[in-house]
Amino acid sequence: MLSNKDLLTVLIRLFLGYIFFSAGVCKLTHGAFGQLIGPPWLEEALAKHGLGLFAQVVAVSQVICGMLLLSQRFSLLGAIMLVPMNVAILAVTVSMQWQGTPYVNAVFLLLNLLLLGLERRKFGFLLQQNKACIITPSATDPIGQDRYSWLGIVFCLLTLLMAFVSITLTTLFSLLAFVCFALTIVRSGLLTKLDAVLVLLPFLGMISVTYGGLHQAMQLAVLAIVSIEALLLCYRLYLGSRNKISPEITAAATLN
Repeated sequence: MLSNKDLLTVLIRLFLGYIFFSAGVCKLTHGAFGQLIGPPWLEEALAKHGLGLFAQVVAVSQVICGMLLLSQRFSLLGAIMLVPMNVAILAVTVSMQWQGTPYVNAVFLLLNLLLLGLERRKFGFLLQQNKACIITPSATDPIGQDRYSWLGIVFCLLTLLMAFVSITLTTLFSLLAFVCFALTIVRSGLLTKLDAVLVLLPFLGMISVTYGGLHQAMQLAVLAIVSIEALLLCYRLYLGSRNKISPEITAAATLN
């Protein structure tokens, strides 16, 4: 069973990973790909100032950072790469005086820093350069060490390429990427049944948001998923803090 800290680490990776992966793909497809943040018209707006290529670089970087976070295998690298991007985005939104957007980006930056803080032991060698530093693997390190993580990365790269060609193939490859990343976490053997539900619900939310433009009812589905996730997460954190696990959870019939 994962500790509260380790479970939160995985969930924050998934949240930030999807936020930036989808935002990048949305920009590259000029708003045709579902996402939670924007703006999809960034390239058009910056192109007026001769910065269209810069906007595309930002979008591609968002896709890559999101992909690394979702993969679990390279999530630490993705979290490190995301810090300067979050700082730059926050600075741009403040300087442009966008209403509300700076606060949203500040939350993303804080979550990014929190994620690095949860894995601070891996940075010990930076503070003890003259001493031998043994990095103890965290409980989440085995997650992503399988072929499904690599498959998810491949499908993300195909999503990135297809964003310039076909929105149909873009959404197809992104869906396959989400499925692979979900499998790599669930099949890790580290999750209880409740933890597996808490991990799978965000992936259902990703699919609902990505295809939300196809059906109006998807908005209600996303709201329901978020509500259920919040309630179950509060219950799970309570159990973890009290170390009182129900028989169904202690059975931990992991999904291998």
